[in-house]
Amino acid sequence: MNIFSSFSELDSLRKTGQGICLSIGNFDGLHRGHQKLLADLVEQSRQTGSLATVLTFDPHPLMVLSPEVPFQRIMSIPHKKEVLAELGIDLLVITPFTPDLGRMEPETFIREILLRYFPLKGLVIGEGFRFGHKRTGSVTDFHRVLSPEGVLVRAIPAVEDEQGRISSSRIRELLRAGHIRQANRFLTRPFRLEGTVEEGEKRGRKLGFPTLNIHPSSDRLLPAPGVYVTRTKTPDGCFNGASYVGKKPTFTPLSQPVIETHLFDFSDDLYGQLIQVDFLEFLRGDRAFSGPEALVSAISNDLQRSKDYFRDNPLPQGN
Repeated sequence: MNIFSSFSELDSLRKTGQGICLSIGNFDGLHRGHQKLLADLVEQSRQTGSLATVLTFDPHPLMVLSPEVPFQRIMSIPHKKEVLAELGIDLLVITPFTPDLGRMEPETFIREILLRYFPLKGLVIGEGFRFGHKRTGSVTDFHRVLSPEGVLVRAIPAVEDEQGRISSSRIRELLRAGHIRQANRFLTRPFRLEGTVEEGEKRGRKLGFPTLNIHPSSDRLLPAPGVYVTRTKTPDGCFNGASYVGKKPTFTPLSQPVIETHLFDFSDDLYGQLIQVDFLEFLRGDRAFSGPEALVSAISNDLQRSKDYFRDNPLPQGN
């Protein structure tokens, strides 16, 4: 998958005559609904000999249009790139979202951005997609402006279950409530946090449970405080274990949450290394214990329950 960071880079495609079949969105989480839309995008692009292309924005539009409202991403940009490539996307265009872009009228956006820079053959978009100034643009505007230009516009209905539409906001709610299993079903993969291993207080090591400590970026969504069954990818390979998310209330509470991960059968020093922690199952909520002995007992129980999980749910080799 090729990645462009500016519209001007698309000039190279115009010169070759290569067409584009495009979808636009933030695609935070790349959940089942996104995957359905992108599968249709890839199918249409293959039928027309075009490049399956995604246009997305960084920072997220809400961080620009409503900076007073904290926004947290489900997935990191590197993880999004990885999954988009797996889904068959040929070209990813990540462009900055600016106030000027947010103030564009829908027709101006279509003519001055899409038709000016993208050699469009097709557009595949969600039925409920809104864009332009005050989100006044809709699929109707795409049909009205693009169809006369010979661009095939397809609107894809949302994917629903018995509770309603599967959406990024719904998944955020599930994660904040600790419903990791349900969130993962919608994502079709484990929720993941990444970070560089940092030195901590080494309290876990003193208690007999050494951990890898990471602090994901402030714009990343954290699951509910507590303990989880996790699978961690390290430079040394993938390891089963358990992770704690929280402010460590048993001792002097931290000002910001930390993610501490204990790996089974692992003892290497990974300070400064990037790790990826996949969350598989919620074990218990966060709480303050009466002292180190009670905490050690709880951690021992957590780790045994995590081992039981992997015994009962063996992962395919290589995962």
